[in-house]
Amino acid sequence: MAQMAVTEVKPSDGQKLTLTDRISAFSLRIFGRPARRISKSMPGLREDILKSNLRTTPDALVSLALFSFTMTGVVAAALVVVAFATGFLLLALAVVALPFALLLGLNAPKISQSTRASALENELPFLVGYMEVLAGGGVSPVATLKRIAKMEKLLPASSKEAKLILVDTDVFGVDPITALEKAADHNPNKTFREFLYGYTTVLKTGGDAQTYVNSKLKETMDARSLKIRRTSDTIGTMAEAYITVTAVLGISLFTLYQVQAIVSHNNAGITSLLMFSFVLVPIISAMFVWLLDGLGTKQPYTDYRPYKIFGVFAPLGAALFFVPLPLNLVLRSTISLLTAVVVPAVFAIRYSRERYGLETKLPDFIRDVAESRKIGLSPEASIETLEVKSYGRLSKPVEKMGAQLSWGLTLSKVVTTFIGSVNSWLTKVVGSLMLEVVDVGGGTVRSFSEMADFTRRINDLEAEKRSALRPYIFVTYMAGIMIVMTTFLMVYFLKETTLTPGTLAQSTVSSGTVDLLLVSALFESFVVGLVAGKMGEGALSDGFKHSMVLVIISVVTVYVAALFIKIPL
Repeated sequence: MAQMAVTEVKPSDGQKLTLTDRISAFSLRIFGRPARRISKSMPGLREDILKSNLRTTPDALVSLALFSFTMTGVVAAALVVVAFATGFLLLALAVVALPFALLLGLNAPKISQSTRASALENELPFLVGYMEVLAGGGVSPVATLKRIAKMEKLLPASSKEAKLILVDTDVFGVDPITALEKAADHNPNKTFREFLYGYTTVLKTGGDAQTYVNSKLKETMDARSLKIRRTSDTIGTMAEAYITVTAVLGISLFTLYQVQAIVSHNNAGITSLLMFSFVLVPIISAMFVWLLDGLGTKQPYTDYRPYKIFGVFAPLGAALFFVPLPLNLVLRSTISLLTAVVVPAVFAIRYSRERYGLETKLPDFIRDVAESRKIGLSPEASIETLEVKSYGRLSKPVEKMGAQLSWGLTLSKVVTTFIGSVNSWLTKVVGSLMLEVVDVGGGTVRSFSEMADFTRRINDLEAEKRSALRPYIFVTYMAGIMIVMTTFLMVYFLKETTLTPGTLAQSTVSSGTVDLLLVSALFESFVVGLVAGKMGEGALSDGFKHSMVLVIISVVTVYVAALFIKIPL
């Protein structure tokens, strides 16, 4: 990997330094001498940088960490002075950030390594499958790397790795095998590293590269299946912890609040409960979603359309809450939450069904093309004959491809148009593989059969992942309903305890307090629904429909229960 000095770097004509480059150069000029001494005492730092996505030197990295530590110290000192001057001593805790600033800077390469390894892990089955197709067509390793390097939109992590190898071969004149070995030495992903080592060994000994890649593809698929099972078990444990914090802790805090209200005859404790519901629960949920995102396998493509729609309707729902409608707080909150989430939920369901429909029927389509090739039809004629067959949501794209081919358009143009028209990352990858099969191998029967097998295995893995995680949706549903029901019941039972037999004492639980408590429980159910989407289906946008359903179930449950249990609403 080419390293770039930061000390006296001057941009060439038309080239500008980024803000990070300027800060690195500035920090190196100030802290260059101590940074060099520190970096010499950390011999493994250079290797860590080479395995990361960082493009810097050990001296520059250490100087940047020292600069960050110094700036954090200045801010912390200012906050300490303000803390003692105003009496708000909580600000003095800013000094705790000092060691974290230094440690974060020095450990930036390891953090970057984890990100690089994880991104490559998610793409590995598709990368190996892609290389299998190219190896079957007799494509050389360098030509394979050049093709992979052009796929930055579909396989961004793999494309980046290919470009790094091509820098060594095209710029520095390193032979391909040596460049591949160097890439393996400096790659943080163990599976990819072992794959490259084995691949270079096969090339050195003159072995069958296609057989080796095919065997590694099977190993990669088996490893992905095993990881999905382990991930589902881990998510189950995390789901129990999440429910314990959100539901059980919420119920405990509510009980403590009611006891305080009974003893002190005031509602001071409700502030703490509202802080828990409207601040702490969303923060805990966001952390949980972040952990889930890093734990499971995911695709490098995100459909942002549902989030954009939510971004339009969320402010509308928030504004509607403040409209003076002749309704109690519970119903106003329900209308506000549903306004924010109903339309995004409808579109998210539509997009999910469209995506799953394409991915489910895609293996059947590829298999039918392979069968048509067996009777001597060309790839173009095979697709044209299949336009009358039903493939569910894939039928319209297949009909369109058949019509375009009948007009005389090339298969490359037709498939490229198909790839650009779908919002399924898996479908885009398989479409790209189809182009490679025709371009490299002429669309042979074996090539299409191998691609059909690969598509089926990938689709089975995705289906296995969804089925393994789906049960946890019901767990979160139970948590959301339990939050509302226990809040309702606790209001009733603690209300009864405030009435002394033989007296006409009024309950300390007023209707306004009950509304606030139920609204906080309703909001918690809404947040839990978002987590259910991420936990059970892999995307936060899939949680819109669960939030919508949980809000509706919760408010209906409250008003149905109120028919039998009298509490002030």
